Parts: sequence; structure tokens; C-alpha cells
Amino acid sequence: MGILPSKTKPAPKRSIKLKWSFANMLFCFLVFTIFAVIVYQTSVIYFLQGEKEDLIKVVDTVDNHLSESDENLNPQNVYKYLGYRAEGVLETYYDESGHEIKSAREVGIPRVDWRSFQVYDEKQQLIFAAQTAKLSLYSKKTTKPVIVKIGNKTGFIVTRTVISKNTGKVIGYLQSFNELNFYYTIRNKLLFILIALEVVAMLWANFIGYFVSHHLLSPLSRLHAEMKKINHLPSGEFKDIEINTGDEIEELADVFNDMMHKKQEYLEGQERFVLDVSHELRTPLAVLDGHINLLLRWGKDDPKQLTESLEASRQEIKKMSNMIQDMLDIARLKHTDRSELEYISVACSMSDLVTNFRIVHPTFDIELENKLISPGKALIHKNHYDQAMTILLDNAVKYSGKIGNYIKVTLSEDDDMIITKVLDHGLGICKEDQAYIFERFFRADKARNREIGGTGLGLAIIKNIAQIYKGSISVESQVGKGAVFTFKIPKNKEKI
Repeated sequence: MGILPSKTKPAPKRSIKLKWSFANMLFCFLVFTIFAVIVYQTSVIYFLQGEKEDLIKVVDTVDNHLSESDENLNPQNVYKYLGYRAEGVLETYYDESGHEIKSAREVGIPRVDWRSFQVYDEKQQLIFAAQTAKLSLYSKKTTKPVIVKIGNKTGFIVTRTVISKNTGKVIGYLQSFNELNFYYTIRNKLLFILIALEVVAMLWANFIGYFVSHHLLSPLSRLHAEMKKINHLPSGEFKDIEINTGDEIEELADVFNDMMHKKQEYLEGQERFVLDVSHELRTPLAVLDGHINLLLRWGKDDPKQLTESLEASRQEIKKMSNMIQDMLDIARLKHTDRSELEYISVACSMSDLVTNFRIVHPTFDIELENKLISPGKALIHKNHYDQAMTILLDNAVKYSGKIGNYIKVTLSEDDDMIITKVLDHGLGICKEDQAYIFERFFRADKARNREIGGTGLGLAIIKNIAQIYKGSISVESQVGKGAVFTFKIPKNKEKI
């Protein structure tokens, strides 16, 4: 029964577009806006706090000078406590009710910053005004600076109840109004500058971001395009993707190339496996078909021919059974659980195998040389080691020839490996075939191998065992002089 090809839904067509999206622009706008708001608010708070602290400082200084008076403050004595040397320095003017008010451009107390000050007597009547400010008393109580709007002017206002240091009586009131027009001008300019900087910075960020993203995504886009191109190529064709960016994208391309090479090797191996199995099964099936046809025509009436045909058919079935068993062994090896492994004694296992082979093949001289210094423990399932060594010894016997009946097994070790060598003086393997003898179904001399028998899977099984246990298998051989197979397995480095 044929296998129907599976119908897979074609992948949707996608492409990587190199563009700086609206979302990126919005993100930049939000970042710069948050930054501008933080800078603006911090600057405003810092400026207002500085203004407030300076105002409190100078008002406290003036209040301290006024409180030196023992008498109530009035237009005639106020000059003494504001740092003026004589009353005549002050200008005099009168309000609508005819009350006398003294005035000056600034307070005469040294190291007092320019401010707008008003001094009132104990009856809350204005008696002195710096900057000729005619303001009513905001509060009779001592207050902290608060922002108020007087007319078309906005600013900080603060009041002090002036108490004489000597008498402890209220002798007047002090008030200072500090306009914030300069602050509002600076604040508006700062806001304009921050908005302008935000726009410029956002444009630069988008401009730079576009080219940076283009630089970063360009090799990724090329990798994507090459992958799509490979997806439409026949399964047997593949060309490495070359990206030389020196970053993770180049590493990704290398990983993809390695993956594709492994996939290609796997597909080629599967194809070769199918061809090899078909080729190896063709001969025994043809033999079976021939004998069955012979029996159907006339052989079943001839007892001798019937016996020969049945025996030949049994031998062919046995060959196919052995081949299937060997293929199953290779499949099982790939599912070996290394977590449950124990170290085995190679010397003991090899001694038992050599003893058994001497009994089965009494005409062969099989020598075992043990050069192990340590206990010779190897990390491998015992049955896998025995299987590998059985295959090597069996091959040494099969390909020994008529005079090469000497086999030598040598056990040795190095810093990391337990080494088993199987030497024979048999037919040997030519240089051209040595690179392929560990592949499934490969046979160096196919005509001779048909006479010897076997499935052509033994050395492939050993190769799989070596790969599973991170060991190795190799061969050295000359035609007509025999061969040496070297099997290495990691050793136990712990002290026993």
C-alpha cells in the first residue's frame, strides 16, 4: 500500500519591513514628554522654593530691626529702624485721608535684597512704603509666603506682627509683596525651550532610530529572504547563507547552516538506507521466488529437489531475519538511557568473550593481552560492549582467509579512554574502502561477502555504540595483511 503525501497548508507570506513605525514615534514622544515635564516641574518648584526662602530671610531681617524699637512705630521714627541715617532721606507723601507716609526706593538695612516693603503702625495705618507701593495690610497675623493676585500683579505676600524686644508689645506690622512677573516670564521661556528641544530631540531620535534599526534589521531581513528562497528549492539543494556582521545574527545564520547540513545528511542517509535495504532484500527475495516457482512447477514431486529448495529458502529467510534484527539493534541504540549506566570491567568481559570464541572456533589461535594498569572500568552497558566485541571477533574469524587463523585482542588505556584492539592476519581492507566500512550495508568485496555471509550492518552497529558513549571506532589495514580495529570508550577516572 502506498503512502499518500500529507497535505500541508502553505505558510502565509510574510516579509520583514524595515520601517520606523508610528508606535516607535509615539514611544519616543512619550519618553521626551515625560522628561520635559519632569525638568519643567522640577525647575518651577526649585525656583519658587528659592524665592520663598529668600523672601522669608529678608523679611525676618527687617522684622528683627523694627523690633528694636521700644515705642510704637510712626512716620517720624521708622527711619531709625530701617537703616537710614536721617529722616530727610525719606520722601513724604499723604494718602487720601491726609495720613503721612514715608517712602524710599529701597530699605536702607545693609545686605537686604531689593524687595517691596510696607510698614504699618499698631492701628494698621501705612507709615512706610518701599517702591511707593500702596497696599492694605493683608493680615494682622504672622503668615508664611502665599501667592496672591493684587490688581494685575501676582506674587508672594508675607506679613509679620512686629513685637518690641524690650516691652513685648505690638508696635506695628510689616508686609512684603514680591512680584513673580520675572518668574512667570522665565517659566514661559523654559516651557517654550523644553517643547522646542522635545521636538528637535524626537526628530533626531526618530532619524537615528530609523537608520540604526535599518542597520540592525538589514542582515536579519536578508536571512529571512534566504530562508524563504531555500524553502522553495528542491529538497536536495542547499547553499550556505553567508552573513558577516560579527554579531548574533551571523551566529544565527551559522546555526541555520549547520541545521540544514545535518538535515541534508539525514535525508541522504535515509535515501541511502532505503536503497541499501532494497538492494540487500532483492537477492534473498529473488532466491525465494525462484525456489517457490520451481516447487510449483515440478519440484514438489521430487523429494530431493523439495528438500534443497526448502533448505535454501530457510537460509534466505534466516538472512533476512538477521538483517531485520540488526536494523532493530541500531534503532534501539538511539534510545539508550545513559542516566542508568554503570562502570563495567572490560578485562572480565573480554576474557569471557575470548574463552567462548576459543570453544566455538577451536582452529583459531586467539590471544588476549591485558595492558591495563587501573581496574579498567568503562562507562558502557555490558551487553553493548559484548555486542561490539562479538562483532569484531566474528569479523576477524570470517575474513581471516585460509592461513590467517591468528587473532590478537589487546586491552590498554590512556588518560581518558579504555582501548580495545582486535588484530587479525586475514584478507585486509583497501584504502578506498576504509572510509565507508562503518556505513550500513557497505561491503568491501561484495562477491566474496556473499560467500562469507552477514548483513553488512555489524560495523554500523559498533559505530552507533561508539557515538552513544562518546567513544570512537577506527581501522588500520593493508590488503592481504589483515586489519586492526580500535574501539575506545571513556574510562572511570574516580579512584576505586
